[in-house]
Amino acid sequence: MKPALSVVFFTVSSGAGLGLLFWATLARLMQGPLPGFEMAVAMAAVLFTAGLLSSSLHLANPRNGWRAFVRFRHSWLSREAVFAVAMYPVTALFLWADAHALRGLAVVGGALLLSLALLVLVCTGMIYACLKTVPHWRNWQTVVAYPLFGLMSGALLWLATSIGTAADQALPVTSMHVGAMLALLLLAAGGALKLSYFLRFAREPAPPSLNAAIGLPPGRVRVLDVGHSGRTFLTDEFVFALARERARLLRWVALGLGFALPGLLLAIAPRWSALAVTSCLAGLLVERWLFFAEARHVVRVYHGDGAR
Repeated sequence: MKPALSVVFFTVSSGAGLGLLFWATLARLMQGPLPGFEMAVAMAAVLFTAGLLSSSLHLANPRNGWRAFVRFRHSWLSREAVFAVAMYPVTALFLWADAHALRGLAVVGGALLLSLALLVLVCTGMIYACLKTVPHWRNWQTVVAYPLFGLMSGALLWLATSIGTAADQALPVTSMHVGAMLALLLLAAGGALKLSYFLRFAREPAPPSLNAAIGLPPGRVRVLDVGHSGRTFLTDEFVFALARERARLLRWVALGLGFALPGLLLAIAPRWSALAVTSCLAGLLVERWLFFAEARHVVRVYHGDGAR
């Protein structure tokens, strides 16, 4: 499918913002006042809001964006939109209760905030995992990847923010080590998940058969006429050609920048977390671009792609 840069940026930016907010809130609830918390919340709000605004660029008519909120019972996109907007008042409630030392209310608000952050990430993954028209997305790996990558990049951001403020405030060494170990574990899990997805993608046949697309048993079914002689909206949006050599190179770039290099930097020295998170976000942008570029929509078989 044709990768939409607005959606690529949205999923990476909002995921990192939600992950950062998740770890900052959890650390605040468990350890009390910590250096870098206010900066982390502000950075998370910027990343999350920038991602949401970017997603509206993918709409043909942004004025109809309100319709995304009216099908909560049937649409994962609608659930994502509702939970995403709910993040703002819940975050404000938590920060207000925390600033006024209302411990009970802060715990309730923090628990709601953690739950909403995870729900938004899961809903984003389910938007793609529920699509029968894209077989490679319809698996557990898609559902797990979005929350895992968001928490992973958020953990790196939280570590970088904490270490960046350590010069002005006393940051316990144990906190740095715990944060680095958590980020390393998430990087290892994310890298293993993405590698298994790439290997599965390489083994499976690229497009579904025309028989399967129209619900017929296996046999010799072919398209007599694609119905057009030039480019159409469907071919522009759903029939995206990516050279195999280029895809292989980009896979290595995504794995290297997104997971291997950040893990290596953290293993050498946690103080390099700023460089690690920069590499991670760059790799995730490549990974997310590939996620769309390598996906083969079933509509391809109606445009002469069913034979391959």
